[in-house]
Amino acid sequence: MALREPAASVVRSVDGDRAVALLESVYEHDLPPEIQELVAEYGRLDGDRSTFLWKWIHHLAPKNVMPFVDESDRDTVAINNTMLVIFVTLLDDLIEKRRDYETFDAITSLVRLKGWSDGTAFGHGPGRTDGGASDGTAIDEPYAAFAVRVWDTLLDRLERSPEFDRYAPLFRFDVSQIVTSIEYSMLVIEHPELASVEDLERYESHNMGMHSFLDIDLMYAPASQQEDLPVLRDAVEIAQEMARIGNWLSTWEREVREGDVSSGVVVSALERGIVDVGDLPDPEDPDPAAADRVISRINDHDVESALLSTWNDKYRRLVALDREADTVDLGPFIDGTEEVLRYYLASRWFT
Repeated sequence: MALREPAASVVRSVDGDRAVALLESVYEHDLPPEIQELVAEYGRLDGDRSTFLWKWIHHLAPKNVMPFVDESDRDTVAINNTMLVIFVTLLDDLIEKRRDYETFDAITSLVRLKGWSDGTAFGHGPGRTDGGASDGTAIDEPYAAFAVRVWDTLLDRLERSPEFDRYAPLFRFDVSQIVTSIEYSMLVIEHPELASVEDLERYESHNMGMHSFLDIDLMYAPASQQEDLPVLRDAVEIAQEMARIGNWLSTWEREVREGDVSSGVVVSALERGIVDVGDLPDPEDPDPAAADRVISRINDHDVESALLSTWNDKYRRLVALDREADTVDLGPFIDGTEEVLRYYLASRWFT
């Protein structure tokens, strides 16, 4: 695989008709019945994520699946990955859109249960959805109950995988890292002066869930694949940082207008002195004029190009890792990182 500047190539490839064609491929994508059912219930909860998002996630899910997953299992894995993203999105929205920390804590207690030997293992069971958190604070009961259902449905499916028992502890750990990443986002939203791009990479990139996707892949892989675990986790760590950059570029302007300033684009601008904390819109009541001023100033300094340069650096690391790996072919996975960035850039106003 020849080294090149793939980000520039991806940017050029989403100009004009190509971007339209990519978006049309998402609009025309059919969700499987298992996901349609959950999306319909999400809509009944007044969820403000469009069907386009769920189609986007399921349509792109195969790009994150490792080549060693058998063709007969790839549809199942894509559904599982999409269910995980629905669960994570429910948590994201509680913090970033609803500021409902009590319901967030009630739901995430499921992920943090460490037992595996009884009916409540790894959060199986109804959890606490009786309208109150453990400290007596009210929670959103229908929302929490739906999150529990998504979680239990996913676990029921994963438990039927051939290597579930082997990789379940790692999956629990990695999903816990997603929860931590959301909590870090909450910190940045409330205290942007405490944020750094380095910490965003260390913590918030886990929100992309790619370690957990790998765990799901491995549950459907031959047991011998465990020998490649160190290389695979290294690859996924790099790739999810790349995916996070794509997500930042796709969503940061919308998020600033919503009062969410946790994007790496905004934090980079803060670190470089392009904007000050006092310039940022109030997360509780974002002022459109303040948001527009921040967006304009960041665009004037081309912060996005610097992040695309970082994406290129990580791409090179991934290619180098592929060359060093003796038993794993990362080529299709690396190609997938380019396609994911392409869809992010084409979908700037829809994700």
